[in-house]
Amino acid sequence: MNAHNRKHKEGAGYPALLVALCWWGLMPLYYWHLKEVSAPEMLAHRVFWSFAVLSVVIGLRPALRRQMGGWRSFALALLPAVLLSANWVVYILASVTGNALQASLGYFLNPLLSAALGIVFLNERLNGLKAAALALGLAGTVVQCYAHGGVPVFAVMLTVTFSLLGLVRKVWPTKNAIVSTWRETVVMMPFALGYFAFLSSNHALAFTSLGAGAAVLMMLAGPLTVVPLALYAYAMPLVSLTESAVMQYVTPTVTFVLALTVFHERLTTVDLTGYGLIWCGLALATYAKVGRRPVESATAAGQGAGASAQNVSFLAAHKKTPASAGVNRFWHSEGRPEPERRCEKSDA
Repeated sequence: MNAHNRKHKEGAGYPALLVALCWWGLMPLYYWHLKEVSAPEMLAHRVFWSFAVLSVVIGLRPALRRQMGGWRSFALALLPAVLLSANWVVYILASVTGNALQASLGYFLNPLLSAALGIVFLNERLNGLKAAALALGLAGTVVQCYAHGGVPVFAVMLTVTFSLLGLVRKVWPTKNAIVSTWRETVVMMPFALGYFAFLSSNHALAFTSLGAGAAVLMMLAGPLTVVPLALYAYAMPLVSLTESAVMQYVTPTVTFVLALTVFHERLTTVDLTGYGLIWCGLALATYAKVGRRPVESATAAGQGAGASAQNVSFLAAHKKTPASAGVNRFWHSEGRPEPERRCEKSDA
């Protein structure tokens, strides 16, 4: 690839990533139109139709078929599949019960909890900025608990499941976003098929009882999952890690605005105070995460030239990346995988 084409492709990475992030942020609109469908059945449809679409994609790409793996790969997919399923169910419930603000809060909190998990389980160091960020996040959570008269259940469950999912991905990293998500849908397929059979035997299957329009919407769960995932997988190898770390907040911001403007959810002064503390914590965490990146990149670049120097730069930075970046970057309820290393060619 010549320099002009490479530059053009890299420039296309940012719009693709932005579209994927906004797409995920707008997903509550989709679930709202299917609010008559129970969350477990909606989960089953998402698993089934995502599996179908992903199977077609993998079937058409020999490079992806070679990465499908054996029984060990599917065994390792069991835990992330359970966490992903739990995250999807909670996100669906939050979207259809007027709690989109809590969904947004959950994903704003996620980088902070991921950083805490990295410190506890991955022996990552806690510097002053990280400590301040975690303290602000904790203070914001306490304020939110006061505002809601108790623990904001949806926000906490989304944050916990998503952060644990990121931790699992960190411990057992996957090479390709499309293939790893396909494995997880394969593992979840027995639940989906079994639940369909149970509902059908009790004449309670929404897919056959709500009309053709609703059935088509349910089938769209597959493309609505796979298309942004493909955009994400395409964009991440082309996007700067520093900028991608900042862009991760696009999705919960879109959901936040959606909750206020479309769903007309109520945001009190106390709520806003809690959000303000969390946003300040995120700003500190982001600064702590990306502040050293230019220095590390410059150091690595001095060790070589051309593409090899870029690969060394990325690997050096990746090893020092805090959990709030490595575990959580772009991971959210929509099943987003950890970004692939820039030195590896994306198959998606």
